[in-house]
Amino acid sequence: MTISEKKPVNRNRLLSIDFWVRILGMILLGYVGWYFSSRSASNPATEDEILAMQLLILSGAGLGLLITHRLILYPIRNVNQRLRKSSAQELIALGLGTLLGVVIGALLAIPLSNLPGLLGNYLPAIASFLAIYFCVMGFEYQKKNLANFSVSLQTAKARPVKEAVPMRRTCLVDTSAIIDGRVLAVVRSGFLDGVLVVPRFVLNELQLLADSSDDMKRMRGRRGLDMLEEIRKDDQLRLEMPNEDIANARGVDQKLVTLALQDGHALITNDKNLSQVAELQGVQVLNLNVLSDAVRPPVGAGEMLVVKVREEGREREQGIGYLEDGTMVVVEDARERIGDEVRVIVSRVWTNDRGRMVFGRIMGSAGAFYGGKNDAGNYPARS
Repeated sequence: MTISEKKPVNRNRLLSIDFWVRILGMILLGYVGWYFSSRSASNPATEDEILAMQLLILSGAGLGLLITHRLILYPIRNVNQRLRKSSAQELIALGLGTLLGVVIGALLAIPLSNLPGLLGNYLPAIASFLAIYFCVMGFEYQKKNLANFSVSLQTAKARPVKEAVPMRRTCLVDTSAIIDGRVLAVVRSGFLDGVLVVPRFVLNELQLLADSSDDMKRMRGRRGLDMLEEIRKDDQLRLEMPNEDIANARGVDQKLVTLALQDGHALITNDKNLSQVAELQGVQVLNLNVLSDAVRPPVGAGEMLVVKVREEGREREQGIGYLEDGTMVVVEDARERIGDEVRVIVSRVWTNDRGRMVFGRIMGSAGAFYGGKNDAGNYPARS
């Protein structure tokens, strides 16, 4: 139902409820004023006592007429609105927390009621209230983990006992990972199974990038929004976009780390600094660059590659080519071979936080091997 299709609220019904609650409060508090004034007055009552009794009755009736609906109807309406907005996870957590708190409170009330004096009268009620409160708050904090646990139990019942059932984990997705786009392919491939969580503050950061006056930032922001829309439309993926924000955290990175620690999420990112900060605080980090390096085929010194020289390098007549996985290959003395496919002998491999770089020479040039491996698996002698 859209906003325009919502049924109008019956104001007359609400006013009638308010009216009768006020009348009831006026009668009850007026009676309370009469009761206490009559108990304290002499028999027969003097004129001053009768006047005081009338004033107390009128005061109680007026007070009941003014505040009864606020004390009774407002809390009920607030609870009703919160229950309507609450998810099934929150209601289940509230019910389980209340039930456990009542049980613990009842067990504590038995020994506490035997204490002498006021301690025995008030401590059982206080202990029961605290037990219910802390149990409800504990279940509220762990509601998402409880939901994941219940899903895993249902899946386990549907499968044979011998089959291991992995628990689906929830993964926060950073802005850099959304813009990168590889997370969609990784999830579709089945290597990452779980729920992708994109908080509202990450979506706001993408929107700011898409509206930026800088062409590069605007292009990255729009690419991120397009990737997010593609993830949302994919039936094989489960995407959640909660509206919760972290009030005491500054910046998107700190909010992501705090939310991951609070709700037990893993964090998907390409940001090296964010990865280090999150890992130091105990968050499980899934870095797409690390994954890419892990599945990238190894290249070692002495191996032969066939690459196409695409552009000029910086030094020593270098040419630049790329492997199929995007690895940069720096070829010495290849500036004049731009556009040609050449056979390159790897001289060394350099790895940094951004990936790998391969350095080599064209086969047959000075300092390179004349050919690849022979039938015995060895390289021929240098020229």
